[in-house]
Amino acid sequence: MGMLYEVRDGRLFFWTRDERVRLEGLRSSIRYQIAGEPQVFRPYLERIDGGARSATAQHGLSLELTLRSEQPFVVIELRLTNHGQEPIRLQSVAPLWLPDFGAVLVGRSARDWSVFRNGYQSWTGTRSFRAQEVDRDPLSNLLKIGLIDVARPSPGVVGHFRSDLFTAIVNRSSQEVLVVGFLDVRFNFADIEVAITGERCGQWVATVHYDGKPLPPEKSVLLPPLVLAVASDAYEGLQAYARYSGKYMGARIPSKNRLGWCSWYDYFTAIDEGAIRENIDAARRLRPIIGFDYLQIDDGYETAIGDWLQPNAKFPQGMARLAADIRSAGFDAGIWVAPFIAKRDSRLFQEHPDWFLKNEDHRPRFALWNPMWGSSPCYALDTTREEVLDWIRKVVDTLVHQWRFTVLKLDFLYAAALPGQRSDPAATRAEALRRGLEAIRAAAGEEAFLIGCGCPLGPAVGVVDAMRIGPDVAPFWSNLLSRVFLRDLHGVATKHAIRNTLTRAFLHRNWWLNDPDCLMVRTSRTQLTEEEFRTLATAILLTDGLLVLSDRLSQLTELELDRLRQALELRNEHRFRAVVPNLVADDPPEVLVASSDDQCALAFLNLKDEAVTGRVEAWRWFPQAKALSHAFEFWTNQVLPLEGGTAILPVVPPHGSRIITLPPD
Repeated sequence: MGMLYEVRDGRLFFWTRDERVRLEGLRSSIRYQIAGEPQVFRPYLERIDGGARSATAQHGLSLELTLRSEQPFVVIELRLTNHGQEPIRLQSVAPLWLPDFGAVLVGRSARDWSVFRNGYQSWTGTRSFRAQEVDRDPLSNLLKIGLIDVARPSPGVVGHFRSDLFTAIVNRSSQEVLVVGFLDVRFNFADIEVAITGERCGQWVATVHYDGKPLPPEKSVLLPPLVLAVASDAYEGLQAYARYSGKYMGARIPSKNRLGWCSWYDYFTAIDEGAIRENIDAARRLRPIIGFDYLQIDDGYETAIGDWLQPNAKFPQGMARLAADIRSAGFDAGIWVAPFIAKRDSRLFQEHPDWFLKNEDHRPRFALWNPMWGSSPCYALDTTREEVLDWIRKVVDTLVHQWRFTVLKLDFLYAAALPGQRSDPAATRAEALRRGLEAIRAAAGEEAFLIGCGCPLGPAVGVVDAMRIGPDVAPFWSNLLSRVFLRDLHGVATKHAIRNTLTRAFLHRNWWLNDPDCLMVRTSRTQLTEEEFRTLATAILLTDGLLVLSDRLSQLTELELDRLRQALELRNEHRFRAVVPNLVADDPPEVLVASSDDQCALAFLNLKDEAVTGRVEAWRWFPQAKALSHAFEFWTNQVLPLEGGTAILPVVPPHGSRIITLPPD
């Protein structure tokens, strides 16, 4: 069911034929500066063929808006032109803005809405919020800088939500679904903001941010297209948006989903040459059980953050030799690097302090402090400086073409997009990040496999092959820091990683390969229970994301190898196609449906802190279930009764999961 649209009485109207979803009386809103003075331009529109244009101009500023239907989407494009005599600095442009006399209706009452809030970057919590809830940012400024966009904090009040790049609004009572998103999010940050007041939507605006970008006289700017669609299901609607926008942006979708090993979650920074070689030998011995594609050396090899080409004393034979040993064992070599940050005590910072992003007081822009790296803070590089881009190209060329690490994990990428004073003041923050990423890809070449992490999502589309879509996993479910200071949503915690694996599953094979982070199969040096391990494995494997182990392979016991063998039975050669029903209606999602040409699986995930029982209506996704009297549960090998295609689940422990397997239709 598509949407109809028209320009009427100087405003924009969109509606479905049954009128259950309507956007009435919207206009455009432009925020800019001229001669240093802030201005707002919200023109009324006059109809023209295929769209509308502003009926009047302001400071010579005018707009032209086009509308077209590309089912199931309505596509809205806006061109802004400066016909005046003075340059204008654009702050933000909203192709759709809701004035007081307009209305956005998804079903009868906004009180029944759930709003999908996509987070800013890899580690930002992503979930749906009901109208009566509050979206809160992390408690401390030190945590905020590495987890949210500090330039666009959450409103932090009941019913008011800001979603990056795209959103879906679901009426839980009547099941109407509205999907909204920008098609091209590579060069600008963008968001959709929704505020619910009682029964109605009091604020609704879709905004592209320009960060003061100049618009000279007689020049135009074409905004990224905005799309609207209604859908019968929120997950399917968001998946259709991701597919359409991914094609529009030229997303890289590797045909092969890589299987890797990473040193981080067992050794952390305490790696050395001997530890890596020990795991190379173990990976070779384990090949009959698990055939790794690559082995990745994580943080701990460098002399300082920023000095990537100077290995420390723990690697006396150098990184090129170690990469050669990995390759001779039959694996691709991978390495971790954080290309857009450097510590104060690094050689890079000491020799080139002018290469860094500046605060308003012209001091280097603080990017993060990591207790694992000592007391010295990290600063953000200015990726609009050509000298910085040349240095990045040199580092990446050395890593890939001289040392021959062909898998690069690129971390803390958000730093390039932090607010600050740049060498090129005309660049948006998203453009600054994109320039750095494109320099990496150009130096690495098309054959290198790039994994983004800690990265604002849009600017990486078409550059990276895989993207971390959630916070770090951990050898614990959650802790006081994650529950309180990180709002039980953002940052390091296995629970947080699982939630984002589910809530961003629709991006997989549409924008990149999803990286849900590592799976740990060990039973020592971890607080994860058997049930928590199973739930992590369920989310990773049924959503078809990258599978990366992070254990000391040489120390895996026979019991732990049995764990691994069982989990690998879920790794499907024909690729699972995942669906998360009730994605926007429920938080956290409880049901995950996966199917391939030869297997059907329906998972129930209990992320709660107490045991639950339940009934799962398998027939809704797999009609063949109605013809069966029973099904098998994967993890426990129990036989579960099916009543009319509904599975009766026994008690599912806290943080546990159960997978019902069915034959293909």
